Amino acid sequence: MPHFIVEYTANLGEEADIRGLLEKVHRVLIKRRDSFPIGGIRSRAIRLDEYYVADGAEDDAFVHATLKIGAGRPEVVHVAVGDPPIPAFGKGEKQTALSAEQA
Repeated sequence: MPHFIVEYTANLGEEADIRGLLEKVHRVLIKRRDSFPIGGIRSRAIRLDEYYVADGAEDDAFVHATLKIGAGRPEVVHVAVGDPPIPAFGKGEKQTALSAEQA
């Protein structure tokens, strides 16, 4: 059962389209229904109101995504879904750091 977890700074606001990101990741995982039952796919987003980035400038932001896949899946499955679609964030004035990991 894959879990997709996104942490993001509150100053990104609506421009981040976190809901859209979750939907895109679900579409990728649903295509792998041979490896992941649809009913087991979970995602959540955690908005961070308390954070400090770099020099503390108010327009600094970040997004961190983790995809957790249960043990026992073949390496080919990990590779196929290891780079979930992350849309471009911070197209405006914000300095945004993106990071992702597969656990």
